[in-house]
Amino acid sequence: MNATSRQPRPGQDLSERALSEQALSKQGDANPASLNTDTERPVLAFAHANGFTGACYKSLLAPLAEHFNLLPVDRLAHDPAYPVGNNLISLRDEWLACLDAALGPLPAAGGTGRKVIGVGHSLGGIVNYMAALKQPERFHCLVLLDPPLMLGRDALGMKVAKRFGFIDRVTPAGRTRGRRARWDSRQAMQDYLRRRSLFANFTPEALDDYVDNATHRHADGSLSLSFDTRHEVEIFRHLSDHLSGSPAKLAVPVRILAGAQSDLLTPARQARLRRAGLTVEHVRGGHMYPFEYPQETRAALLAAIADLAPPDVLPPGLLAGRQA
Repeated sequence: MNATSRQPRPGQDLSERALSEQALSKQGDANPASLNTDTERPVLAFAHANGFTGACYKSLLAPLAEHFNLLPVDRLAHDPAYPVGNNLISLRDEWLACLDAALGPLPAAGGTGRKVIGVGHSLGGIVNYMAALKQPERFHCLVLLDPPLMLGRDALGMKVAKRFGFIDRVTPAGRTRGRRARWDSRQAMQDYLRRRSLFANFTPEALDDYVDNATHRHADGSLSLSFDTRHEVEIFRHLSDHLSGSPAKLAVPVRILAGAQSDLLTPARQARLRRAGLTVEHVRGGHMYPFEYPQETRAALLAAIADLAPPDVLPPGLLAGRQA
């Protein structure tokens, strides 16, 4: 992952202030000691949606520092060692490498690294899911926020769209190509985003977090997106289509939190997930609900973690709620 100006040391706890400025990077001062010795709080490792950064989720994540050591990844897909490719396998491997760098290898590999609670929104949900399939010993549990987990006919449709070259019409890839990526000022960017359907229902704080943490600021006062839109397009073009039989193989407890009005996890897709044995619950809002209703998202996330994580890793506040 490329270095940015918002890097902590990978072992550094992310306070509310730090979360607005920094996110986990696997480059830099790799010192996992503090996270591996602070066992009072479990590690919550968070992976972002396509086109976003970990620090964009400040409204959602910052209050969770009371219960967890937070590890939000900065930007997947920007490390040349992990180029976006078929079914996003490389991004799965990049995420596991980030966790190894931040926490150290697991005991089975001769290290002392801790397990994590894996949480991810959209792309980040799929990356966590695939990582847990490959390395279940890294995860206590998973909570996936409106992930594009395509099973059965949906997976087949993705394969066909890729094979015959119309994937840009059935994913957001086509809309992302050539979209605006630079603005003259912060205010101009905010005004523009408010007119876009994707951002229309963001809370004011969440929109500020995006403007502040998904951009590079230039000497002339202009802003440009820090998430390269070329990588964003490639991610959409390579969404995973190989996971139809995977729920039966997953050895990690998992819960899916779908947006009640999501245009991605439609009722039919949710039904397919449930038939595959996955638990799906709802949070108010659309696909971007973590930015639209961060408080409700956080409550649902905490409830899911309290249900799924082993009692011996839950912080006292969540354990008390589980025992009540």
